[in-house]
Amino acid sequence: METTAPKHPKFVRWALLIGIVVILNVFFFVIEQIAFPSPDYQAYCPTPAVQAQDAAACDAQGGVWTEYPPQPVATTPAKALAGYCDYAATCQPKYEQALSEQHLYAFILMTVLGIIALVVGVVPIGSSIVSSGLSYGGVLALIVGAMQYWGDAGEWLRLGISAIALIALIYVGVRRFRD
Repeated sequence: METTAPKHPKFVRWALLIGIVVILNVFFFVIEQIAFPSPDYQAYCPTPAVQAQDAAACDAQGGVWTEYPPQPVATTPAKALAGYCDYAATCQPKYEQALSEQHLYAFILMTVLGIIALVVGVVPIGSSIVSSGLSYGGVLALIVGAMQYWGDAGEWLRLGISAIALIALIYVGVRRFRD
C-alpha cells in the first residue's frame, strides 16, 4: 500500500521557502565576512592621542593642515586656532582602495555562491520548496553581491552584472515555471 505525504498549508510552505532564502543569504554573508573581512578604518587612519595645534604638528602626524578664514579682530578670542588638522585627507584614499578591493572579492564570492545555489535549486532534489528556496536564495545572493559592489563597479561592469542577473532570473523562470 502506497502512502502519500500530508499536504501542508500554503503559509507553512511559504514560511519555509522564505526561511530558506533568508537563512541561506545570512549563511553566505557570514562566509563572506570570514573569508574577506572589511578593512579596519583605525588601521588606516588611527586617531592621534594629541590633536595637532599647528601646521608643523599636523604634518608630523600625517594630516593636512587647513587654515581658517581670517576673522574680524573684534570677534577673535585671545587664543584662537588658526586652522585644523584633517587626518583623513592622506589615509582615506588608502582605506577606500582597500574597501573597494574587499567589495570586489565579496562580490565574486557572492556571485559564485549564488550561482551554486541556483544550480542546486534547479536540480530536482525531492522537495519543490527546498529547490525553490535555494533558487530564490541564489538570486538574492546575486542581487546582494551586486549591490555591495555597485558603487565601485564601472559602467561596463554594471552592464555585465545586470546582464548576468537578468539571464539568471530568466533561466530560473524558464526552468521552474513551465506553463
